[in-house]
Amino acid sequence: MNHDCALIRWNIHIIFPAKMYLYRMIVFSVNGKQLCIYKVMKMDRQKQSIYWMVVFAGCGLIGTCLGLGANVAGLFFTPIADEFGAGRGLVASTLTVYNLVHAFAGMTAPRFLTKYGLRKTALAGTVIQVTCTALLSMCTNVTSMMILNGLRGLASGLIGIVTVSIMINYWFNQKNALMISIAMGFSGIVSAVLSPFLSELIISDGWRTGYMVIAGLNLLFNLPAILLPIALMPSQKGMEPYGGTAQENNTGTGSHDEIKQKIPAAMFAVLLAFTVCAAACTALPQHFAGIAESFQLMSAGAVMVSACMISNTAGKIILGALIDRIGIKLSVTAYTLVIAAGAVLLALSRASSLLIAGAAMFGLCYALGTVGIASLTREMFDTGLYSRVYPKLTLRTTLSSAVFTTLIGMTYDISGTYIPAILFLAG
Repeated sequence: MNHDCALIRWNIHIIFPAKMYLYRMIVFSVNGKQLCIYKVMKMDRQKQSIYWMVVFAGCGLIGTCLGLGANVAGLFFTPIADEFGAGRGLVASTLTVYNLVHAFAGMTAPRFLTKYGLRKTALAGTVIQVTCTALLSMCTNVTSMMILNGLRGLASGLIGIVTVSIMINYWFNQKNALMISIAMGFSGIVSAVLSPFLSELIISDGWRTGYMVIAGLNLLFNLPAILLPIALMPSQKGMEPYGGTAQENNTGTGSHDEIKQKIPAAMFAVLLAFTVCAAACTALPQHFAGIAESFQLMSAGAVMVSACMISNTAGKIILGALIDRIGIKLSVTAYTLVIAAGAVLLALSRASSLLIAGAAMFGLCYALGTVGIASLTREMFDTGLYSRVYPKLTLRTTLSSAVFTTLIGMTYDISGTYIPAILFLAG
């Protein structure tokens, strides 16, 4: 008897609660009826570890580009200004140069990753990053520091937030938001742990020694992305993404045909508006010390900043877990409401404890500005446009934060209070 038999599909899913397995479903059509064959195979420990190596490498890259590149930069402003006889604002502008070049360079990261791969891109970025940071210790004027910070920003843009986001999107179809949140949260951990050490080092040995130490830490943190047996895409290692098969070009660097694909204007406009608002909120914590001082509660300022940074790190990890559990819309809505409530507390409270609580609640804005934007982009653009949309958003994030940092200060100079700016951000 003849049978009409045809292979319909072959899906591979990866499931690992405590252990990791390959779960294969092969579906045949026999005389018009579907026949499913299941096979479960345990994945070897070496392949299990590669998933975590990817996250570990991402943590290192984010730690250097955001944690050591931007978050601790303020520790150097005063001693450099005192030695050079320059204004603190002029010295602080070196960080603005770093951030702007970082943002623009991030838009080119997908092309570099496509052409040269993860390891070569990470190696090139690390060489520039370490060399320029070490040379900062030899500068004698602000102009040379601006040039070197621009080069550091270029390197960080190539191996920073865009690269890490694309890499994790390739490797994780499930738990994607959680893994991105872990990597992004590492910037806060680095700055929180190393800031006291670097502060004491600068006081005892000078800011030049501080830059040499940061250069060494940059090399240390970037080594996992260079030396570990990982790649940009799991297919390059003969593996599948965690959570099952997916077309890798959905969130990756994109093919030639996808580059021609138009970005839906309405969807991009909505996401852009959210990005600008989220980034604007991240400008307010820069003024927490001033807010406390304006309320005659100067001692609360430092504690407000600490509470905000704790919320920054913890909030990213919690948001990632929430997104994977209850979805992006509910998670972002819940965070937005908490941030708005925190802003109201900051505007209306005159007690130190309430201001600190408001600062902790408002600190969740950092999670929306990183994990939230990355997850929303993945949710809204799942047809090969991620690598084109996300770098554009990171650029707007930097610009929005920089503009609103200045506008909040100008609002205080004009009105003598931070309350109008706080209430504006609460809305």
